Amino acid sequence: SDAFLPISIDGAHRALYGDERSASASQNRKLFEGSAAVAFALESSTLFYRLRRDKPSASNNNHHANNRSGRRSRLGIQSGFYQGYSGNSGYEDDANDPFATASSLTYHEFLACARPSSDSRRSILEMDALIRPLSRPSPGGVGAGGGGVDIASLLAGNGGAMSQQLMQLSLAGLIGGNSSQDHFGELHERMMRGTTIEEMRLEQDRRRTRGRSSSSRNKGPGEWMEDSSTNVAGGGGILSSLSGNDIAFGRRTYHHHFALLTSLRPSATESRRSNSVEGSGSTGVASAYLRPMMESMGMKYRPEVSSGLVVRDSVAQLTGVGSYWGSVFAERRLQSSTTASGTGEAAVAAEGKSTETQQQSETPTLSPTEIANNTPILSILGNSTRSYPRLNSISTGFVGALHSRSNKGYFSRDVMSGLIPEQDDCEEALEYCRELVDVYEPPLGSGLVVGEDANDEIDAYFDEDA
Repeated sequence: SDAFLPISIDGAHRALYGDERSASASQNRKLFEGSAAVAFALESSTLFYRLRRDKPSASNNNHHANNRSGRRSRLGIQSGFYQGYSGNSGYEDDANDPFATASSLTYHEFLACARPSSDSRRSILEMDALIRPLSRPSPGGVGAGGGGVDIASLLAGNGGAMSQQLMQLSLAGLIGGNSSQDHFGELHERMMRGTTIEEMRLEQDRRRTRGRSSSSRNKGPGEWMEDSSTNVAGGGGILSSLSGNDIAFGRRTYHHHFALLTSLRPSATESRRSNSVEGSGSTGVASAYLRPMMESMGMKYRPEVSSGLVVRDSVAQLTGVGSYWGSVFAERRLQSSTTASGTGEAAVAAEGKSTETQQQSETPTLSPTEIANNTPILSILGNSTRSYPRLNSISTGFVGALHSRSNKGYFSRDVMSGLIPEQDDCEEALEYCRELVDVYEPPLGSGLVVGEDANDEIDAYFDEDA
């Protein structure tokens, strides 16, 4: 196989609805809805090689600047192999971007990005996704907020001189225009944190207030790419694992990253907001998201290869919220019923839950269409040392099953029956598993390597009779 991608239906269901609703769902409903969540993420991740590859034409060259905000998709690539590819205006490529772009990838190019050439054995992938609104949308849609960079103010502060970096951002359509129209929503705001574009805005605010505003985020871009389960100690992660994150992977910053491929279908609300201002020269939704996406991957996690893709069509347009998709996007409130058992604590708990239930009942229930219109599909396909805990667990279990004295009788019987491979084949498979464990070993000092702690018995890993 070219690559392996572990998928957890239970993890996908939690990513779609949250832990509380997932815990109360039946197994049949969890299987159905979890499969729909996996379909969302896989469809988005495979868009890299499923996009229509348009051929360059003279009309594309003549109207390149006018159609920047109207693109249906944008794809960016960062790697040594693609350096120098940027600037191909025939494919509507922006020479001002610090990364290469392409109209689409072939399937083999996609695999080359997911499996860097540094080691062909690195074929274990993991998937994280955001497949629900970041916050409960308000009925009737969400209004646009403020944000953006005022170029006129920056030029006035610099005596009319425009820096080379500012010129590039302006030509790329990422800053300038009406700031209230360039704000796309909460997801865009999360992705912009720590980027060079946001630093421009903060610099503008400092100049406007003459140094009184010195607020700045020092964490750099990419905090949004962490799993939400790691936010306990403080963090801005918005993703959920779809690869069975039962064993803690740890934060992304603790790991080596060999490849990162991020794809996004923005919500219909943000796509409509972008379409309504395309004629005024404002940034299109594809360009607005691609730049912070590429900065987050390249500057924060520094993979060997990274690629980002943003398509303008939303999941609401993709599904039409018809047929069974209406059930997937339906908002179902948890029914909490409590009975006071005579103790004071139980009575207080019952009163608190009844108050919460009353508040939920007073809040208007959103229709499936409203939820779908506010749902982005953000999928990240990674190849990193985050796979180490799972591989180490599989290898350890393999050793225990293969060399356990209590299993020898069953093992011989199953081999004779042809139910399992011969012992030599099992030994080869175990050796390959151990090679993968070594290949995906996290950096020393991360606290995630088995045997790194003095209390761990590292010799047990190499003991075949364990």
